[in-house]
Amino acid sequence: MTIAVWARANRKLRTYSWQIKWVGINILIILVTCLIYVWLSMHSIQIGFQITEAMQVQKRLKEHNYALRSQWAHLTSPSYLKGEAEKLGLQVPENIIKLNEGN
Repeated sequence: MTIAVWARANRKLRTYSWQIKWVGINILIILVTCLIYVWLSMHSIQIGFQITEAMQVQKRLKEHNYALRSQWAHLTSPSYLKGEAEKLGLQVPENIIKLNEGN
């Protein structure tokens, strides 16, 4: 009879031990899932900031490109070049000779 009581108590102890392990494993899974969720959220926020910064850099570069193209158009305009040539004392040639290649 003593063995039967001990066997029942041992079975209950094993069942209780397994239940504690099962709860512990579930809590661990929930904790790991929460940590992964938080990490992914932080990562997506960081990537969002990087995208915003890249878009601002792109906007500044486009504005700078527009300014440089405007300056290039001004510096290569015939009226500007004629004025600069006159400042340097250059004159328009009187006789222009065109050479044909190949003939």
